[in-house]
Amino acid sequence: MAERSLGRSLGNLFLALLNATLILAALCLWLAWGALSAAERVSGQIEEAAQTVMPLRAEIVSLTEEIGETRSQLAEFRSDDAVDAAALEQRIAGVETELARLTEAVSELGADPEALIDRAVTSAFDGLGETVADILNSLRGEAAASGS
Repeated sequence: MAERSLGRSLGNLFLALLNATLILAALCLWLAWGALSAAERVSGQIEEAAQTVMPLRAEIVSLTEEIGETRSQLAEFRSDDAVDAAALEQRIAGVETELARLTEAVSELGADPEALIDRAVTSAFDGLGETVADILNSLRGEAAASGS
């Protein structure tokens, strides 16, 4: 049997610690890279959503103006009694209600894009955290099984 010296044992221990540290550093870098790429994807999706919402704002403004013009024409028709004004007013009121709901939804998105981005990034990191926890648990399970 070969004799072990204290120096050789300490050297082996140092190499094992260095190896474990490098593996952990590589794992942390990989996880950080994954998190940043997820954040970049989320940012791109939010930008696409914002580009979709902006034209809707212009359409809402034009619809609002059109409804105003229609109301004034309706007032003219009412004086002539040529058209069923009550039915038209009900339809316009329904459209205005829907338009108000759309305007509110678009305003909430456009008013605070930072909060929208924060929410998206937080959800991306939450998902990443769960994935990392699952990986670590499976690695611990394998280590416990091979240690037994």
